[in-house]
Amino acid sequence: MSYVLTTPEMLAAAATDVGNIGSAISTASSTAAGPTTGLLPAAEDEVSAAIAKLFGAYGQEYQAVVSQAATFHSEFTQALATAGNAYLEAEAANSALMSGPSNALNTITAPIQTLFGQTAVATGGSGGLSAMTSMAKVASADPLIALIMGGTAYPTPNPGYVASIFNSYIQPNPLFSGAIPQGLFTPEQFWPITPSLGNLTFGRSAAQGVSLLNTALVGPTGVLTSGNSALVVGSSQSATIATNEIRALMAAGSPYQGQLSFMLLADPNNPVGGILERFPGFYIPFLDVPFNGATPPNSPYPTSIFAIQYDGIANAPQYPLNVVSDLNAVAGYFVLHNTYPTLTAAQVANAAPLPTSPGYTGSTQYYEFLTQDLPLLQPIRDIPFVGNPIADIVQPDLRVLVDLGYGSYRPGLN
Repeated sequence: MSYVLTTPEMLAAAATDVGNIGSAISTASSTAAGPTTGLLPAAEDEVSAAIAKLFGAYGQEYQAVVSQAATFHSEFTQALATAGNAYLEAEAANSALMSGPSNALNTITAPIQTLFGQTAVATGGSGGLSAMTSMAKVASADPLIALIMGGTAYPTPNPGYVASIFNSYIQPNPLFSGAIPQGLFTPEQFWPITPSLGNLTFGRSAAQGVSLLNTALVGPTGVLTSGNSALVVGSSQSATIATNEIRALMAAGSPYQGQLSFMLLADPNNPVGGILERFPGFYIPFLDVPFNGATPPNSPYPTSIFAIQYDGIANAPQYPLNVVSDLNAVAGYFVLHNTYPTLTAAQVANAAPLPTSPGYTGSTQYYEFLTQDLPLLQPIRDIPFVGNPIADIVQPDLRVLVDLGYGSYRPGLN
């Protein structure tokens, strides 16, 4: 049998030391509160304001966490001091323990039970154990890192873009609300459309993007190899990058299940209408665009795919011989494709979930933002005063023709 020897005087001294440490930390946090939560913009432009707002929000979140930690620290210090006194009574209570263990055991364990917010239970109870188990789970939970990539022509997501994606798509989702957002550089070039960024074609740019994403995930210091969890957010070209990474991981035996999730916006490989999925196997040599099929719907990694109705990239017509539908999709590229980061959390929450095939057991979910006005009519709507009335007259009949290119004339079922 092993014995535990306790010196109450040492417990009292430890409680005093712990209290002094807590006071020093509280003083330092109070001193830092002003400079970190009231950060002034470096300039008067929108980017500086967005950066100041973002870091100010981080400062406020830190102060909130410190406040909660201070409360816990105070309770722990009190419990430590009380425990020292309880041990003084332990020997006196020993004889009583043999005949009536409940009262004596409660005397010893009460400070610990109080620390975890539980009622002391000596026999037949599990409240204290449940609290400790829950706390252990929280302490051992892996940090969730949200790696956010930009779309074509946006290789380095700026703080404003990262904040928009986080606030609208990630934070409202209870599965990802505690994620730590990080922008991830990917080339996002599409020569000759983006000559100012370089001469990488779509295919070469996407290939380099996959390498960078893979390194960020499973490299020597990658998120997953470091024991953390990851949510990969891709938009447009970077959604294709994420698709190719999913395929590579599946080919490698699908490692890191339970640690990795994906969220794809404006996905060209969207299984429900992505332009690169509509014509699998097709290839445009001059632009180096391979139509490489759908994002794997049977991926073991939980994936959410968001598309705007009539976005010509993520929601292309099923029947390309419908010229009206094709023209509307082209207009949708210019009118809708770049609006995903501007959508609010309320709009994202109202996205229509699309049904999957009967018997589908995969972990991919599909959402569509319904579009009230046809993109094809946007030039008419831009005409002052008379534009909207004219477009409203034409739109009902024109929408029927457009939706026939998707195999349905009922909006939202494309």
